[in-house]
Amino acid sequence: MLMTLTTAFALSQSFRTVAAIMATQLQRDFALTAQQLGLFAGAFHFAFGALQLFMGIGIDLQGVKRTVLFAWPLAILGAVVSAMSHDFAVLVAGQVLIGIGCAPAFLVCTVFIARHFPAERFAPISGLTLGIGSIGMLLT
Repeated sequence: MLMTLTTAFALSQSFRTVAAIMATQLQRDFALTAQQLGLFAGAFHFAFGALQLFMGIGIDLQGVKRTVLFAWPLAILGAVVSAMSHDFAVLVAGQVLIGIGCAPAFLVCTVFIARHFPAERFAPISGLTLGIGSIGMLLT
């Protein structure tokens, strides 16, 4: 289960870099201004950050599995919406959905580690998870 959660965290990390990687193409295809490109890039991060507290509450009340099963379909839906959008507003809405869906990515990993591994193993395992998950940024 931890490897699955870590893989999802890696995917979340790769979503963080989409704006930088696709900036030129997005500006060309959607005729984006610098301000619009910034809004597009920030939409993921604002949604991601705004939902941290609520995802933490969700994990505490519903558990890791249910929280992931609620959130990740939103990330998938957001990716589809973004990929198929022909309008800037729809593109940004897709990014917001991706941000919401990715919000619990590392949090569920750390909670899973805390609940399923001895306390003395928390730091090395969560560090390894963070390292492996960060490969998602390198792969994009």
